[in-house]
Amino acid sequence: MASTNSSQNNQTLDETLSVAAQVLAIENTITLIIAIIVIAINFLGLIFVLFHKTLRNREVTFISNIFTSSIGTGIIHLILIAQLKIDMLSALAVQNAFVGAFNWQITMLTVHRFLRVYIPLKYKRIMTTTIIVSINIIAWLIPFIASFLLIKVWYILDQSPSGILAVQWLLFLFMYFIPCIITLSLYMWILYLVVSYSKTAKQLTTTVRKNNRAYYQVVLITSFYLICWLPFCIYYMIRSSILLPSKVKEAIQIGLRILPYIHTALNPIFYTLFTGSLKHEVQQALMKGQRRLTISILRRQRYDANIGDSTNTKASAYLASTVRFSRGKVNPTY
Repeated sequence: MASTNSSQNNQTLDETLSVAAQVLAIENTITLIIAIIVIAINFLGLIFVLFHKTLRNREVTFISNIFTSSIGTGIIHLILIAQLKIDMLSALAVQNAFVGAFNWQITMLTVHRFLRVYIPLKYKRIMTTTIIVSINIIAWLIPFIASFLLIKVWYILDQSPSGILAVQWLLFLFMYFIPCIITLSLYMWILYLVVSYSKTAKQLTTTVRKNNRAYYQVVLITSFYLICWLPFCIYYMIRSSILLPSKVKEAIQIGLRILPYIHTALNPIFYTLFTGSLKHEVQQALMKGQRRLTISILRRQRYDANIGDSTNTKASAYLASTVRFSRGKVNPTY
């Protein structure tokens, strides 16, 4: 009887380990693909931001740091999946630090945008270059110091399960929850200000249109943040207190881990699209391509006209003379 129970327990344990191995393999494959996408998207965005000399907007500093922290997050995911011969404790600390830096950079950018909306006349005097650089340095240093300090202190002093649970809670609060709450609160405040400005300026059509665009931008960013981070935060808070079957728990964990990775990959792109100077640069680059294409077509038409009869030559010359270029756009004068 005892041997039968022992064999059944061993069989159950083997099945559990097999399921855990399959779940881990699926999770590693998914995170590997997403990590590569994160690195590729954000590296291209960072290159575009850094190598355009006309981009001198104050938000560019924050957006560049968001791209950089996203790239770092993707790289550390690859390192953890590959299981290279490194100190895994340090790798986990770096992972938490990059995620924390990403979230705090978004929070700092949100504070910057809030001040620009809330106190537009005083905002330039407050957000000087020195202040912006100092904020960015602090947003990088504090997550790294906090992550390494908490994990190393737990490793040196107390390696008990209760100790690691306390470390996880502190990391969760500092790296995820606090910046998430600050960001969402400020965006809700910005949304309130935008709506109130729209109501008081209904007689100005252009102002209302701009405020409506800002309204949709704020709604999109806030919704994206809530969809990607809030389920992960809720699961992180309750997973230690709710007893779920192992298969269900692992499936939920995989699904909720994917959401922050998607947020890390796409959020900088949203911020870039909602930044006027960056958006203008993209439009200018596209217009330059359109201008080159138009010039090539006109040259081809002129060449074809020159080898044709004189009537076609005069018509082509007249057509070319009536087209002028302004800021990369083709504007017919007739």
